Amino acid sequence: MNATEHYQRTFAAHLRNPDVNSPPQGVDAQRIGVYTKLLFNNVDDFLRSCFPVLRSILDDAQWNTLVRQFYAGHACQTPYFREIPGEFVQWLSATDLSNFPPFLLELAHYEWVEIPLSLDDSETDWNSIDPDGDLLDGQLALNPVMLLQTYQYPVHKISADCQPQTPEPTHLLLLRNTAGKITFVELNAVTARLLQLLQEGTNARAALGQLAQEMQHPDPQQLMGFGVHILKQLQAQQALLGVIKT
Repeated sequence: MNATEHYQRTFAAHLRNPDVNSPPQGVDAQRIGVYTKLLFNNVDDFLRSCFPVLRSILDDAQWNTLVRQFYAGHACQTPYFREIPGEFVQWLSATDLSNFPPFLLELAHYEWVEIPLSLDDSETDWNSIDPDGDLLDGQLALNPVMLLQTYQYPVHKISADCQPQTPEPTHLLLLRNTAGKITFVELNAVTARLLQLLQEGTNARAALGQLAQEMQHPDPQQLMGFGVHILKQLQAQQALLGVIKT
């Protein structure tokens, strides 16, 4: 390692963790302190804006501990600020969070996922879709920008005044609607399973038949009729856009 590289590494190490790493020899501590605070505060402010609920449930010491550890120890794989929250969630998933609320990682994921959904460049070819087509037997056109996610806690209800301590499995559908807004829909277990089968490419009629078998439903035909209602509901929620024209 040459002198220039050594200087750069020492400088960077101090910026990341000034309490542990001394600044390069000959650098004024007060001057480098300006950069230390500026860079950390930029990351801190960005994370606060992306995780407002997470920040609200943690006290100052808890929040600062997480951000400091992330800032000091995580090697981000992206130079883009908009991708830092994703790096933060990735870091949380590999971090011991036993001293924090049990739902912390899931809450962070829920707050972060709006970003990739917003930035997704997928487009819908409406010319190839019949919104009035046969949802039961046609080839369904699904919303290309959506995520079906099962959380162990009701993350969409968590706030400073509502912090569940015991698991309550929750199925959420997060999607970008035709107005470009990210919305979420809470689903029951049956609807979530149906949508999962549809995402796997299963025809709606076949998916409902499989669902009837999995549930050991006593009247599969009754479930089929109820399934049509669910399909229309999913279309109203813009998870389904219609049927692919043939």
